[in-house]
Amino acid sequence: MNRVQTRLRRFWLEPAAPDGLAFLRIAVALLSLVQLAILWPHLPELYGNFGLVQWVITDVGAGDWAPSLGTLGLLLAPLGVTTMTTMYAVFVLYAVGLAGLLVGYRTRVFAVLAWSTHGLTSANAYLSLYGVDTILHVLFFYLVFMPSAGRWSLDARAGRAFTGPSSTARVALRTLQLHLCFIYLDTGLAKAQGPQWWSGEALWRALMQPQFQAFDFSWLAAYPVLAKVACWGTLLIEVGYAGMIWVPRLRRPWLVATLLLHAGIAVCLRLWLFSLTMMAFNLAAFAWAWRASEAPAREGPSEPAPDPALQPV
Repeated sequence: MNRVQTRLRRFWLEPAAPDGLAFLRIAVALLSLVQLAILWPHLPELYGNFGLVQWVITDVGAGDWAPSLGTLGLLLAPLGVTTMTTMYAVFVLYAVGLAGLLVGYRTRVFAVLAWSTHGLTSANAYLSLYGVDTILHVLFFYLVFMPSAGRWSLDARAGRAFTGPSSTARVALRTLQLHLCFIYLDTGLAKAQGPQWWSGEALWRALMQPQFQAFDFSWLAAYPVLAKVACWGTLLIEVGYAGMIWVPRLRRPWLVATLLLHAGIAVCLRLWLFSLTMMAFNLAAFAWAWRASEAPAREGPSEPAPDPALQPV
């Protein structure tokens, strides 16, 4: 029992450097700013009260409990604030929150601002949202609590953030790691339940959709075995991720395979923002972890060598 308790304590509480969390903060802020720049010319159509879907409809779909641009617009309407002004004001505040996250100034405050404004806009665009928006919203929430200002931030330069290893950073990294395991295991098992991922049809359907098609993959019809192998490989990577990523000898190749999977999605399906977000998520959670575990230990002349079984993942 003592050995188990020691392992659990080291797994969750052994101090970790904040580098990976700082990388995640910068990557998430940059990718979100790029997404916002792409969406900005189309905000009235996608998020406006008289866009493709009116607020009265999106508010019903989002539910009474979810704050949205519609509820905020109703509150500001008696003050003479138009719905268009409300929408642009929220997105400007969102951009301010992202800029504060990027430079690491009052990081937690701006993380709250980014998370809350992203939630307001997402509630009115849930009909057009996809995976990247869900992942970004989760990561904004994590950044509210995680010590991501310990590196490469104005807070660190001003002495407002602790820059050394901490147990809080270790808990944050474990949370990211376990969340990734749940994501890949859930998506992999869901895919495995359908016949399309065993026959190769799933890949064919995705590659041939006009909105995703980056290259002409019609030649794949003559080589169905390639589509099958690609689908089987995807299932293997995703279902096996939750187990193999914790095996020291398999961690690096499995992480590289996962990064290549997302790179393939970006190139072949043009889902660049989603792929880059998931790649940043993986790198923040595990890349710095393996660097730390491979760093040479500094031991005193009479200090025994650490037990390899207790080394951090």
